[in-house]
Amino acid sequence: MKVALIVVNYNDSDKTIEYVNQISKYKNIQRIVIVDNKSTKLNEFEKLNGIKNDKIVILQTEKNGGYSYGNNFGVKYLEKENEKYDYLIISNSDIQVDEKAIDECINVFENQKDVGVVAPRMFNSNNIPIRRSCWKIRTFWLDIIHSTRVLELLFYRKLRQGEYSKEDFVNPKLEVEAISGAFFMIRYDIFKEIGMFDENIFLFYEEDILAKKLKKKNYKTISLNNEKFIHYESHTIGKTFNYYEKMKQLYKSKIYYHKTYNHINFLQIFIFKILSIFRNLELIIEIPLRKIFRK
Repeated sequence: MKVALIVVNYNDSDKTIEYVNQISKYKNIQRIVIVDNKSTKLNEFEKLNGIKNDKIVILQTEKNGGYSYGNNFGVKYLEKENEKYDYLIISNSDIQVDEKAIDECINVFENQKDVGVVAPRMFNSNNIPIRRSCWKIRTFWLDIIHSTRVLELLFYRKLRQGEYSKEDFVNPKLEVEAISGAFFMIRYDIFKEIGMFDENIFLFYEEDILAKKLKKKNYKTISLNNEKFIHYESHTIGKTFNYYEKMKQLYKSKIYYHKTYNHINFLQIFIFKILSIFRNLELIIEIPLRKIFRK
């Protein structure tokens, strides 16, 4: 079975190089494509080119089009070069994953033909499982609750209904709806069949859109709970956007997702816009508190 891995870089070449140097030794990955998403730091692309070899390809986009655009750019390169693969790995650079975990993902695909996506469970740098390693596709009402801190506190129990319980993760293989975009494996032909990532999204909600597309085609998504990858969560997004810019981007993606894939009406869109104003007001208090607690 042939596997290609796509990793998008933006102003984080040191971490990307460290990660790729590790996984390039894995025998179960035949091609690694690094897509530099038009980094602004000096010599980023040149530094990445220093690790180019027969297995590792280095590309650069003409613009920073975001997560979806960057990953699609890498896949389109493989298509252009007429390279054939059975499976595709979409991966952040701020992770650590063992070769065995990738083997186990391949095994699931080989034994279950109706599975579209597989991923190990996501853990943090303290080796603790991350709650939102996978989740249920976001509905309008659950996303209303998830829109502000006040609503999250008031309707916390309802919010948790959109997540999987500790008991669910006891299962070695758990069928889920949406899974983290930090690291997952997808059948190459299915990724093309569903139209790849939606490039109208710059950041956020990519996983929910992917989940919607897979569900429409009746493909399963599996979390391998006895396997794991560590997500160190680099601060690239934090360096690119401040809190207010990030929140603006989040709500832009939120509204696009629900309008396009859940077909919400103008009144529902208006509710999200009002909640975005309220969330920004919350940030006026929240941001100083975060700085104090970090000290």
